[in-house]
Amino acid sequence: MTPIRQAVRSLLTVSALVRIAITAAAVAAVVVGLSAWIADQTSLHVAWLPTRPIDLLRPSALYLVAIVPVFYLLRTLSLTDLSLAQQLTQATLRSLVIAGIAIALARPSWITEQSKVATIVLVDVSDSVSDKQLAAARGYVDQLAAASGEGNLQLITFAEQPIAVRKADGKPLSAGIARHPGGGAGTDTQAAMQLGYGMYPDGYVPRMVIVSDGNQTQGDIAVEAYRAKELGVRVSWRTFDQDKTSEIRVAGLTLPDDLKVGQPYEVTAEVWSTEAQKATLALQQDEFPNGLEPVKEVELREGKNLVKFKSDAKHAGATTYRLRLARFEHDTESQNNQAVTTAPVKGRPNVLYVEGGILREPGQAGHMQRALQHENIDVTVRGPSGIPSTAKELEKFDLVLVSDVPARLMGAGQMQALDAYVGQMGGGLIMAGGEDSFGSGGYERTRIEQIMPVRFDSEKIQEQPDVAVVLVIDRSGSMQGPKLEAAKESARATAEVLSPNDYIAVVAFDSEAQIYVHPTRASNKMRISNDIARLQSGGGTNIFPGLKDAFEILQGINAKVKHVILMTDGEAPSDGIAELVQDMRASRITVSCVGVQGADRNLLSMIADAGDGRLYMVEDIGALPKIFMKETQEAQKSQLVEDVIHVRIAKRVEAIEGTSVESAPPLHGYVTTKPKPAAETILISDLGEPILARWRYGGGTAVAWTSDVKNRWSTEWIRWNGYPKFWAQVIRSSMRRKVYDSYDLSAKVADGRAHVVVDAIDTGDKFVNELDTHLEVIDPATSKTIDKLPMPQTAAGRYTTDFRIQKYGSYLLKAVHQRDGKTVAESLGSVALSYPLEYLRTTPDPEPLRHAAQVSGGRDQAQPAEIWDPGKEKVSYTQDLWPYVLLGVLALFLLDLYAKRVRLFGYRTIKFQ
Repeated sequence: MTPIRQAVRSLLTVSALVRIAITAAAVAAVVVGLSAWIADQTSLHVAWLPTRPIDLLRPSALYLVAIVPVFYLLRTLSLTDLSLAQQLTQATLRSLVIAGIAIALARPSWITEQSKVATIVLVDVSDSVSDKQLAAARGYVDQLAAASGEGNLQLITFAEQPIAVRKADGKPLSAGIARHPGGGAGTDTQAAMQLGYGMYPDGYVPRMVIVSDGNQTQGDIAVEAYRAKELGVRVSWRTFDQDKTSEIRVAGLTLPDDLKVGQPYEVTAEVWSTEAQKATLALQQDEFPNGLEPVKEVELREGKNLVKFKSDAKHAGATTYRLRLARFEHDTESQNNQAVTTAPVKGRPNVLYVEGGILREPGQAGHMQRALQHENIDVTVRGPSGIPSTAKELEKFDLVLVSDVPARLMGAGQMQALDAYVGQMGGGLIMAGGEDSFGSGGYERTRIEQIMPVRFDSEKIQEQPDVAVVLVIDRSGSMQGPKLEAAKESARATAEVLSPNDYIAVVAFDSEAQIYVHPTRASNKMRISNDIARLQSGGGTNIFPGLKDAFEILQGINAKVKHVILMTDGEAPSDGIAELVQDMRASRITVSCVGVQGADRNLLSMIADAGDGRLYMVEDIGALPKIFMKETQEAQKSQLVEDVIHVRIAKRVEAIEGTSVESAPPLHGYVTTKPKPAAETILISDLGEPILARWRYGGGTAVAWTSDVKNRWSTEWIRWNGYPKFWAQVIRSSMRRKVYDSYDLSAKVADGRAHVVVDAIDTGDKFVNELDTHLEVIDPATSKTIDKLPMPQTAAGRYTTDFRIQKYGSYLLKAVHQRDGKTVAESLGSVALSYPLEYLRTTPDPEPLRHAAQVSGGRDQAQPAEIWDPGKEKVSYTQDLWPYVLLGVLALFLLDLYAKRVRLFGYRTIKFQ
């Protein structure tokens, strides 16, 4: 019989089956017992031991003990001749090993106490700490290390940011005390304390020592001291004497609360000095020396000095002052030698005057500018391209005056900005006439016509001349693609501009000329468009045949105005062209030229001069249609009335009261328009057409002045004594009205953050609540809003916010208060941070440190021995016991090996069957 069959037969005996059943029952009993004990607990607290209570953090590992009864079952199957006592001993030892492993895996631990001290030293390495103080701090840390005994010592250095310092091999811990490159312009002791909390090892009494001059630019030691007390960390401090240095610092500038244009006031500078000495202070206003007192030589006394400068504001909006320490006898830190501040200025109306005539004659804007300045109105003069493209940039102006600016120089974005400025922001807009304004400037069917109170497609009151226009278009190979398509679109646009009875013809040329649109009434727009569509690019460039065909076409047409528009992008032979154009001019035919990229400017200029026309050199082919429309309108000349015009009053309104406009001298021209139904026509011409008209457009006012404001049509008006008053009243009655309330706004700087408060109190001394308020932070140098923040209500009538000042300097603050989407009030103020606060404080400030020690139970000017003294304080910590349990398991395992190898209790008799 094989051993396996013999073992199986032995297990099937009654006695063996009884033993197996008993073992299974024992295993089940252990599992049930453990389940009842553990239940759903994630940890077990064992308090019935004779020692201190023990916690099992992973009690599920105890289920391993359930295999212990199996060892006793296996003993009965053993074939060795060891005595029963020795077999029981072996089974017991193995059971104890398994039980020990199970207990170790269950992670036993208990709470113990000790009084070892762990100290973290926080050393200030910011720029306000001198090299002498840093050297003293290194010596202090060496003393702490020498007195530490069994304690734990760690080091953190801090300035703007804290850094944990690790001990380098072979060097003392104090060797890690060094300045932070590029990060010394601030001190954040609170951040260093917070970093230190996470560095304490378990089982040590926590101590913290701050080595600093006490000056803070960020954070708050006083607040953090209470947090340290909650964590059981006693905070002590130590300061060291600084070097004896001479120092001057400009602490700040102060301005009166209510600045007005032209009103003198004082700018007060606060200057601190460590000793009496002479100094020179230089004051700038808006990047220029202060007009009234740019420089002052002063005798500084030790301590605080107040130096006053006389000044005044030249314009409304905001003014920025910068004070600089120009000369001195003794000083150490240069970073704190200047201060800056900005203040809002209330004052005269601010008008943006955009004059298109500047391109032709630079001094043409001076007449209106001087007249308005005489009436205490600030004027900003710009050329025709100076209209801002966003309404936000227009917001600082009370009114915009656009004079003689052609539509081709005003983009869609600028028209949209003017629309939003008038309609949504309540601004004023005046359009003044000229040869490039209203309909003659190409504004028909534009957004500007929608804003204005007059229509630009005026009815013909005078006899309108018939017009015949011939377009001579280059179709050479270089015109292929976008250029030729732009030329086709320009031809169609010309047909659109012409009156139905006017004539149009199109001649195209390369080496030769071909007529694509024979002389046709402009009313046949579909036929004209189809003929133009046939135009294709060809070969070379020869202008002469094209002009000759145009000449022959116009000679056969009986029209009062005959005009040729020549467009080309290349160079061509000039033979015979000058003589041909002279013949055309002799036949009352005018010629204008449009040169696209690559065109011969000299040739085109000669043609335009000889043909008594105009020259346009175009880089952007997208502008071609506008140029053709403008040129066609120039040829029509139907909207310009140039004659002696006597102004008549159509309606008396406050805008002209007291101006004696009825006795004003005559004008010499205007652009004909037609008033819209809702418009208010104030002045009219001899022919009954509008000279001055206005209406409300959204929240603002739009005004049309159809004559000009220069010395072409208004020559006699400019010399009229009533000219300044007339325009001042028109502008003041049309500009944006500031109807908002104004609430007090205050701002202060702390820890590099600006804290802004608005107290909204109405005229009846009642709090104004439930406003939707936001704060705009404005850079006074660019007038751009660099940040926009909500200002929630924090108390009755009080609205607050704060923000970090990202760049040193001064900022204008504007709080806008709204209700139901409408602005009901505005608040103005300013805030300044001239330089890092680190350089504002040059003497130690131990009060915050003393407060932290008092709150947390630490020591003032702590000595090393005091730091390491735990007193009666002990710290409780959790100690893991599983390493000790494993040592016991190892000892039991060795005993088990010994019991297997050495006979301890004699033999037993084995019976074989």
